Amino acid sequence: MRTAIWIADAEGLGALSMRRVATELGVSTMALYRYVGGKEALVLQMVDVAIGEFPMPRREPAGWRAVIETAARAQWAAYKAHLWLASAVSIGRPQVLPNLLPHTDAVLRAVRSFGVDANTSMYAAITVFGYVRGVALNLESEAHAEQDTGMTADEWADQQAGRLAELIVEQDLAGFRALAEPDGFEFDFQLDDLFEFGLGIVLDGLAVKLQRLRTPLR
Repeated sequence: MRTAIWIADAEGLGALSMRRVATELGVSTMALYRYVGGKEALVLQMVDVAIGEFPMPRREPAGWRAVIETAARAQWAAYKAHLWLASAVSIGRPQVLPNLLPHTDAVLRAVRSFGVDANTSMYAAITVFGYVRGVALNLESEAHAEQDTGMTADEWADQQAGRLAELIVEQDLAGFRALAEPDGFEFDFQLDDLFEFGLGIVLDGLAVKLQRLRTPLR
């Protein structure tokens, strides 16, 4: 399994094949099929192992919000460690992954503390994990873009600055123009910062929603 993860980490899921893994392991492809069951099953096991590197803590933090933040940040760390992981995880057809279930269970328990119904709990958990995965999908594409262009995101943005300034003037884009007033504007875009900013918004909105739906605890 670690061999397959090493290949995906180094070259992406597109480079992963049963033949490639078998060759790296020094076994026949058919032997690997008998052991694993096929590429889909292999990837499923890889996902579970990767998530398992970032477990929920034995002692969860106090408070529903801190619990959800812990789960979300653990998954974000997993996605950063394995750039292929976000594209291998499904939200609409979730895989049954032993190492992911404790994350989901923690979020469900945190949400259920509001006394909301089961559907609300599930949609809340899916919303949180869907947000994390959605931002994480940019990690691999950004890494590829930097490799292909030889430029960091900041260097690429600097290259576009002249054309952006022209379009702001041509189209009279007041919102953009205001960013530079009065002392100019330098935006240091970081996916980590975007993740934390968005997570705060998601949880703020979730708090309002859950409070509105709250029913007396029995």
